Amino acid sequence: MAIPELDEPAPLRPRRERARSGPGRIAGIVIGVVVVIALGVTGGWVLTHPQRVTDQFTVWNFSPDATITGYADRATMTDEGRFLFYASRPEVSPSGEFDAHCSSQLEGVGILGCYQHADKRIYLFDVTDDRLDGIEEVVAAHEMLHAAWDRMSTDERDALEPLLEAAAQTKADDPDFASTLDYYAQAEPGERLNELHSIIGTEFADISPELEAHYATYFSDRAALVKLHVTSHAVFQQQQEAIDAIVAQLDSLQASVDTDYASYNAGYDQLNIDIADFNERAANGDFESQAQFTGERNDLIARQADLDALYATIADRKNQYDALLAQLDELNAQVAELNQSINITPRDPATTG
Repeated sequence: MAIPELDEPAPLRPRRERARSGPGRIAGIVIGVVVVIALGVTGGWVLTHPQRVTDQFTVWNFSPDATITGYADRATMTDEGRFLFYASRPEVSPSGEFDAHCSSQLEGVGILGCYQHADKRIYLFDVTDDRLDGIEEVVAAHEMLHAAWDRMSTDERDALEPLLEAAAQTKADDPDFASTLDYYAQAEPGERLNELHSIIGTEFADISPELEAHYATYFSDRAALVKLHVTSHAVFQQQQEAIDAIVAQLDSLQASVDTDYASYNAGYDQLNIDIADFNERAANGDFESQAQFTGERNDLIARQADLDALYATIADRKNQYDALLAQLDELNAQVAELNQSINITPRDPATTG
């Protein structure tokens, strides 16, 4: 068999599919390196920010109800403020349930909210009195700032300390503010800066630009939040001012009545002595003339009339006193309602002297 003549071998064609696979694999390697590096960076961040990771999972698994979201909205919480608020799983509870989490051993103190460091939870008292509109939002914001403080580094807290103390100094002469700090010094010793951070952020209208910038992290309109505090706090101020005004009037009336009643009694004692003396002299014929008799008699009658007029004013002031006392009782009843609405337990008479 003849061996057939072979043609020239055809030139090899590049296999484009393989040519494509080369760059594809390289790209895959590059992407893989990027992913590995990214995971490495994220892993390092996770290791250095474990609380933030825990908070994120908590927020993802927390479903706030309308009340909680309403608090966050009205307090103008930013995304960061809302994040910390929700990470604290805020819970609104009536008195019995709330007191199991937050309570005070100091008489006359009402607790409306607390941040529990151990489990990083916020508990809020359910205020139902319409006169105190806005107070719950302020309390929610106050407790959220505790959550923020809890997550700050020592350096961040140290940087805030002079700013907070300078702001506190501007209200050094405010008796209400001083009383609040005295309470926290007793109830939470060592937490002055923590409390100042929450109080100043929710209650102080005028603060330094540095502090304002700090709080802008948590509130988009802090002025609106402070206004809620001013409005709700004014209810207590107005009641106290009304009570103080009535008490001042009662004290003034009591003092004037006591003074005039003493004068009335002394005057009548002396008048009775003088009348007895007049009658004895008249019976003995000791008057030298009818004019003398009539003049002294008229003087005694005038003195009696003046004393009777004084007694009438005393009786009138006593009626005023009783009416004011009724108003004071009504105001005290209203204050008792307000106190109950802010979780202040009425004083037990059996435990007081």
